[in-house]
Amino acid sequence: MPSSFPGYVKPAQFLVDAGVIYIGATPAGIGATEGGLQWDPGTEYQHPEFDGMSAEIETLHRVVDYSKNKLSGDILDMTGVNIGRYQPGSASDGSTGTNTITPIDAFTFFSTGAYLTDVTWIARRSDNTTVRVFSAVALVKKFQIKTKPKKEGLASIEIVACLSSTETDLSKCPFVYQDLPS
Repeated sequence: MPSSFPGYVKPAQFLVDAGVIYIGATPAGIGATEGGLQWDPGTEYQHPEFDGMSAEIETLHRVVDYSKNKLSGDILDMTGVNIGRYQPGSASDGSTGTNTITPIDAFTFFSTGAYLTDVTWIARRSDNTTVRVFSAVALVKKFQIKTKPKKEGLASIEIVACLSSTETDLSKCPFVYQDLPS
């Protein structure tokens, strides 16, 4: 007797564009991207090994690491403000002519002001709702300027969500997902 194929279920909500990164309580977009953005929660799971185990067992898994999370992409925006964001701890002289942005000295611990606050990646879905990844504190961990002949230059960045310096629960996840209506 032939079995019937269950059929395909059409998705109701799928991402339809690259999304945008907003920073701050008063949102300031970090800029347009080339090739979109990538979110990797970097969550590491662990399951105990023991003699006689032939497969992993339900309820024995646990999260052991959130530190490998990463929001990355190639950003077109190379304003002085964003260069300061891309180089945590840097200082700007604020000049209207030649604005000098000086990176932080090596071996200097960052102050709280060196971190980005209220970082949100907002992605639009097919039904015009949004899904977001939000972190109260984040850091641009990697920054690289890339150029090509006859092409716009890009800032290739990696942002990682961090726990606040005032957080007492060190096992807490440094980011949340937000599922928002239109």
